[in-house]
Amino acid sequence: MFHRHPLAGAVALVIGSLAVPAFAAESSSKPSADKDQLDTVVVLGTRRSDVTALESAAPVDVLSGKQLQETGASDLSGALTALSPSFTMPQSPQGAFAGSIAQGASLRGLATDQVLVLVNGKRRHTSANITRQSLANGRGAAAVDISLIPLSAIERVEILRDGAAAQYGSDAIAGVINIVLKEKDEGGNIGYRFGGYDKGDGLQRKYSGWKGFSLPNDGFLTLSFDAGSQDPASNTNPDNRIFYPGDTSTNTPREQNNRYRTWNWGTNGVSDQYNFIVNSEMGLGQGLTAYGFATYSHKNTDSEGFFDPPTALRSNYGSVALQRYPDGRLPVTRYSLEDYAVTGGLRWEDERLGKFDLAINHGDNSLTSDDRNAINPSWGVNSPSNIYTGKREADQTNLTLDWVRDFPTDLLAKPLTLSAGLAWRKENYELTAGEAAGWQNGPLFNTIDPITGRRLPGYYSGITQVDAASLDRKVLGAYFDIEGQVTEKFQAGVAVRTEHYSDFGDTTNGKLSLRYDFTPELAARATASTGYRAPSLVQSGMSSFSVQVVEQPPGSGNYVEVQQRTLRADSPEAQLLGGKALKPEESKNYSLGLVWRPLPNASVTVDAYRIDISNRITLSDQLPASVVSPIFAGTPYANIQSAAFYTNIADTRTDGVELTGNYQLDLQQWGRLNLSSGFSKNNTTITALRDVGGISGSQIIGRATQGLIEDGTPDSKLTLSANWLYDNWGVTIAQRRYGEWKSLNATNPTLDQTYSAQWVTDLDVSYTFNKSLKVSVGAINLFDSYPDKASGTQLYGVPKYSITSPEGAQGAFYYTSLSYNF
Repeated sequence: MFHRHPLAGAVALVIGSLAVPAFAAESSSKPSADKDQLDTVVVLGTRRSDVTALESAAPVDVLSGKQLQETGASDLSGALTALSPSFTMPQSPQGAFAGSIAQGASLRGLATDQVLVLVNGKRRHTSANITRQSLANGRGAAAVDISLIPLSAIERVEILRDGAAAQYGSDAIAGVINIVLKEKDEGGNIGYRFGGYDKGDGLQRKYSGWKGFSLPNDGFLTLSFDAGSQDPASNTNPDNRIFYPGDTSTNTPREQNNRYRTWNWGTNGVSDQYNFIVNSEMGLGQGLTAYGFATYSHKNTDSEGFFDPPTALRSNYGSVALQRYPDGRLPVTRYSLEDYAVTGGLRWEDERLGKFDLAINHGDNSLTSDDRNAINPSWGVNSPSNIYTGKREADQTNLTLDWVRDFPTDLLAKPLTLSAGLAWRKENYELTAGEAAGWQNGPLFNTIDPITGRRLPGYYSGITQVDAASLDRKVLGAYFDIEGQVTEKFQAGVAVRTEHYSDFGDTTNGKLSLRYDFTPELAARATASTGYRAPSLVQSGMSSFSVQVVEQPPGSGNYVEVQQRTLRADSPEAQLLGGKALKPEESKNYSLGLVWRPLPNASVTVDAYRIDISNRITLSDQLPASVVSPIFAGTPYANIQSAAFYTNIADTRTDGVELTGNYQLDLQQWGRLNLSSGFSKNNTTITALRDVGGISGSQIIGRATQGLIEDGTPDSKLTLSANWLYDNWGVTIAQRRYGEWKSLNATNPTLDQTYSAQWVTDLDVSYTFNKSLKVSVGAINLFDSYPDKASGTQLYGVPKYSITSPEGAQGAFYYTSLSYNF
């Protein structure tokens, strides 16, 4: 159980001062120097050029690069967790492959692939990898890896908390995140950050910086980067299995080998990590401007698997494996990421014809994997210990043409804004098989091992020849948008988008946005829209293969290989189970909110919403032999004993409310204080669960998976922060509270667990010398808060915490950083 820190009450009291008239009166006489930051002109959610975040008809948050840096987070995912009440996902996903999974963006408790991510207003490509881990908003999702955009490159982040598929296309069910890059034509910064967990592991080292250059005709070229590494971090119980010695065929225990008593179940090691970004623009004359930006990322992640003690190694892989690894085997998978994107475009502005924007971009994400400490027992002593296990690659090319023009008219309070555009997109997903040692049976396959007396198995890891495939699709779309300030108090907007997909056909969606300002201080806003999310090609093309050797029939001495498969949704095998080509998810979004500006330097917003999603794409549970064997009997797939596949099985409804508050105080000789708060609460329920073929919906996704959708994320999140700037000092203190969440046992309701609320506090203190050299020290999770421990004895009782814990499973993280402006 968790108790509220005394600091929580203090920060809450500070935020509560928003309503204290005495403070308000004092500060209102002199506007804050950061007043413009409180209500920034936005480019997200509207095509108008005169609308600020607080004047929009839909909720938009604007987070400056400075705010992101002041969180002390090492990447964008961590910074958004600290600042946005709507952003929730595990920050330290645990497990053997967690480090290879894209750190995506999750809004309103929905999946990471139900959020559209833009960079400078252009669609960003997704990751080629997915996880099957039980992450409530990440299982089976191919997300955009936002951690690859360095904080040093970001001018601001705009978050549209509203359905926007009619405006921006697929994926924008929960909202849109637009990452706006720096546009600097001079100056620069270089920095270094070092930190680690209080228990002494997980050390992080990161260099970062940016430099601006001027180009002709008021152009700019801004280069940004970060680079670093991260040591593994683990917080586990010891492995208490009996580790029999590996130099004997008997089961007589003697001195135990303690080398692997503690194995990693936490944050994996990351090496050779670097991200580069270039952003540029240059005028060409006659209203024509050329622009371009590009990103490149690389990193290696070493992910530890579950330790095989000598007994298990001998039993599962035979004497050859035991001879190679007499003390047992710790499997390690190295994932090597290569990611790049290039965008180029031309903008032309004409007073009569309007503004035109022609752009093309291409993005590619690829992930190769290698098994280390490996062995294919059927290859015997010739088996390599390092096995290349394949490549996953997803790429995307976009060609867009956008037009917008303001039409003056006496019928409206302001000019009518019309916009339209065309978009063409090509996507490709490819699985490339690894080397033969990863999936091909050798000459010793199925022969009798002289020690165990069992038949030697093969080895199946990564992408096999069965999984290798390539998929592609083309998308052609068009949109039309009209927005107007009908009266001084009333604004309205309508957007319509239609798209044709080469693999599943047509979809048309619309959005209506309304706003009414009762007074200059108080306004109501509302939206209603339909939306969709096309199944990612990663989901459509996902295929994986594993094999176990079992005795059939039991006691016969006859060992055979049986397959465990993740099947392509439209494969012949999946079709026998009732699977079919995936359809797009479809949504209906409704929101209603209020905006209150009691003072020029204070704001409060509240928005309620409902999101209905039909045909939600879900990765099924691993269906057992009792389900699949009767269906596959007498077919070429009779050796498949367990199978999973993606399917449009469920409809869901998400209801929620979000509250934000900001207040900026000029404390005269005592500097300036920026206060902010946020609260979100939502609830997702499964409203329909369909059978698939002859298999019931509750078998396709059982209690545990249903629990991930309905209860796997905290039911609420509260964020509080205070940023005090005085002379050369800067102090930021932030606190967040995660509400309860649950994990459901697959078969036994008495083993369900409800996790209690958790408070997490961050602190960042900085001092700037001569306006150039800045020194910061701080802590993330200052008071070493932990989530509830997970019950049960999964994985030999080694893990302490659930992988769905939002954060804190590794304890307090302390850091220091240096940066120099030039």
